[in-house]
Amino acid sequence: MTSSVGRNYARALFDLATDASTRDALEEDVRAMRDAFHADREVRGFLSNRLISRVTKKKLVAAGAEGMVDGRVLILLYLLVDRDRTLLLGEICEELERLCRMARGVRKVKVYSAFPLNGEEKALVTTGLQARLSAMVELETELRPSLIGGVVAESEGQEIEFSIQGRLRDLASQAGAGPTHTSTGSSVSG
Repeated sequence: MTSSVGRNYARALFDLATDASTRDALEEDVRAMRDAFHADREVRGFLSNRLISRVTKKKLVAAGAEGMVDGRVLILLYLLVDRDRTLLLGEICEELERLCRMARGVRKVKVYSAFPLNGEEKALVTTGLQARLSAMVELETELRPSLIGGVVAESEGQEIEFSIQGRLRDLASQAGAGPTHTSTGSSVSG
């Protein structure tokens, strides 16, 4: 999950990109910097250590990034160092990837199923989700043994349920919310 601060940095960088090729390049550069500076535990610890001066941290960033990434990404890295927010780099990358996918008309969808899906089943699920979401779909699957059958898809905070368990829950709520029977007899007051 991305914090609002991480989302804001990612959105600002995304907004600086003027076209699709620039967005793709920025996305790739941020991903590379995440891998270089955030994924490595020692480097991450160095950059988040408040006892190390910002000047020293910026020298490390410059040595690892200068001339290798877009200047806007380098400025972002320096800004993160200045504000002691280098730990947000992973979140920023995740959100920037999401924004770029959305701009390309692609949705990342995680599909849970009771049993492993074969290639044909994945293709059917992908086709159905693309029609439902009106977007291309990047499908990721995961087993969820608690499902009786069918699948549950999650994308961008939206859940789409095609499971037996979900259908039973719908039927139960419909039965509970069905029409109530009342008698039309006369009342006796006493």
